[in-house]
Amino acid sequence: MLSETYLKGNSLFHRLDSRIKLFCLLFFSVMFFIPLPVFKYYFIISLVFFTGSCALGFREMIKPLKVIMPLLILIILLTPPFHPEGHPYLSLFDRPLVTDEGLYESFHLIGRFSGLTLLFYLFLRTTKIEDFILALRFFGLSYRISLIVSLTVRYIPYISSIYEGTLDAHKMRLTVESPPVSKWNFASRFSTLLSLLTSVLIQSVKSIPNLAMALETRGVGRKNPPGQMKKMRTARELAKELILSFLIISIMLSYTLL
Repeated sequence: MLSETYLKGNSLFHRLDSRIKLFCLLFFSVMFFIPLPVFKYYFIISLVFFTGSCALGFREMIKPLKVIMPLLILIILLTPPFHPEGHPYLSLFDRPLVTDEGLYESFHLIGRFSGLTLLFYLFLRTTKIEDFILALRFFGLSYRISLIVSLTVRYIPYISSIYEGTLDAHKMRLTVESPPVSKWNFASRFSTLLSLLTSVLIQSVKSIPNLAMALETRGVGRKNPPGQMKKMRTARELAKELILSFLIISIMLSYTLL
């Protein structure tokens, strides 16, 4: 019922301990909320994209950027008019629409949004859900909250898979005699989308009993503490990975403070 976000691989990033990856994820995420120059944002994005391409492949790292591309286009179209300060490049009735500061803010937001998307995508595609839960438990998160986070991460791609399956089922009902629908026929496209979403909603509601049984098997609602079948490695076993992670974090901190 729940889809797996993990993509099997044997790269260095796949073998890295989930606790170290989670800490690096939080560290780099915080960096995108610090007011840094734009070129530093895009340097970090290039570093994340290169790491992801080595671990998952170039085409795999392009996928999240394709998904958020409409949002990025909206950002670059709607942000400059609300920042009229600076040197104007395009004006309408003496009102600046595009300025250098407006473009700077647009690329600033695009870099922040793209960087966070690539970071979380790389983490989820190279980390097993059970290792993710153990890492959350290691940092003090309760079992119930950790389970909720893991279910959320798995349930979102599950909904996406239901949508894709429903879309394929609707396409199979079409015949040669079915009239073609123009992409400019918004009424027909909206009606098709509404029927698809209705089918997705029905399938999601029907899966609730299965989700409830899965929660019961995980011990939700019981008073006794849950068991643990998998143990994490000790600090001595993680010595090389800890040294490597601290080295990378030190380099990034020195780079941002320059």
